[in-house]
Amino acid sequence: MNWQPLIEFFVSVGYGLLSSLVPIFNSELYIVASQVGGFTEEVTTAVGCAVGQMIGKVGTVLALRGSGRSRLVRRLRERRERPRKPAGRVRTKLRAWSDRLLGLLGGRWTGVPIVFLSACVAIPPLYAVTLAIPATRMSIIPFGLAVLLGRMALFLAIAFGVSALVH
Repeated sequence: MNWQPLIEFFVSVGYGLLSSLVPIFNSELYIVASQVGGFTEEVTTAVGCAVGQMIGKVGTVLALRGSGRSRLVRRLRERRERPRKPAGRVRTKLRAWSDRLLGLLGGRWTGVPIVFLSACVAIPPLYAVTLAIPATRMSIIPFGLAVLLGRMALFLAIAFGVSALVH
């Protein structure tokens, strides 16, 4: 039995998980390097990285939602509920944009497409969307599926594109 595809897949899952938690480890560069070097197959690398990214992002959302019960988070919320100082023009616009994005992410028909686009083309950045999701009512299953499908589309396009250019 040939174990190489299975090993490629699990290594890619591990790297995708690492890159979802630590942004300096870039999955796109890993996929490009693996295709330029000819180390792995396109599908095992792309799908493995997408699965790892999805696991990491879902884990982050679950951890942030669960941390709402910790003493530190309660203390920060109490501090936030104090009267705020008057905000300047830039802070006011940023706060309005942030509130609008949270409203769209929490929307029944807009949340999942925003997450999918964020996973595919990084507008808005997936890391920021992942950190914003716990403040919305979006279910974790549609979020995870949107991240998985969006990242698979992006990573498969990168893997097959680089492979076609190199080989």
